[in-house]
Amino acid sequence: MNLSQYYIDKESKTPLYLQVEEILSELLLKEPYSLGEKLPNELEISQKLDVSRNTVRKAMYGLINKNLITRKKNRGTFKNIDDSRIKTTLNNWYSFNEDMKKQNRNFKLFEHKVSICKPESNVYEKLHLKPNRKIIRLLRVKGYLEPELYVESFFHPDLNLCLEDFKDGDILQLYQFLEEKLKIKIVFSQEEISASMPSDEIEAHLAINDKDTPILIRKMLIHDEDGAKIAYSRGYYLSNRFVFNLNISR
Repeated sequence: MNLSQYYIDKESKTPLYLQVEEILSELLLKEPYSLGEKLPNELEISQKLDVSRNTVRKAMYGLINKNLITRKKNRGTFKNIDDSRIKTTLNNWYSFNEDMKKQNRNFKLFEHKVSICKPESNVYEKLHLKPNRKIIRLLRVKGYLEPELYVESFFHPDLNLCLEDFKDGDILQLYQFLEEKLKIKIVFSQEEISASMPSDEIEAHLAINDKDTPILIRKMLIHDEDGAKIAYSRGYYLSNRFVFNLNISR
């Protein structure tokens, strides 16, 4: 384990075990540990990071609770390959961030950009608009420890939204924000899921180094309770980080 590049700040207000937990979380994303290589034991980690063994043990328990590592009897500690992929349901698009919190994965924003544009014809068709009409586009990149999800959203111009409405980069629950702002109720989403290789733009936003890494594309057309079209969004997910579940009742 190469820990020479990491530093434990013993003067920081952040508890030592949380600093260790963050360092180990980052290492779990890198080879050979991302591929299932056994982690060094608590004593080795404590010596290399110059912290107590109890501090390392507490950090390990944190990673276990987040399903990031698993301990196998008489074998050691490993990255939890089965549970390392983020699980969300297609039924739960409205509360994605809440879904992540339940899995102890507090997503943060890596990018938040808003602009006025004339998008490609497909967006106009989805929103039933005449071409060349200017539309607000919101670009956001989210992730747990690194970029994992890139979403671009286009808002129907009849909503009379402006750029200032989206200047706050802390907006996490986008559709809840729209409901409160516009005094509407969002109730329906038409969706399409497909797989593809990423474009150069998507590679840049998601910091994809491996050209052979596919992505999942989730297209969503959002309606309010009156059936009016509110927004059209395209989400680009790293396929090796997400699993979509679908619950169907008869």
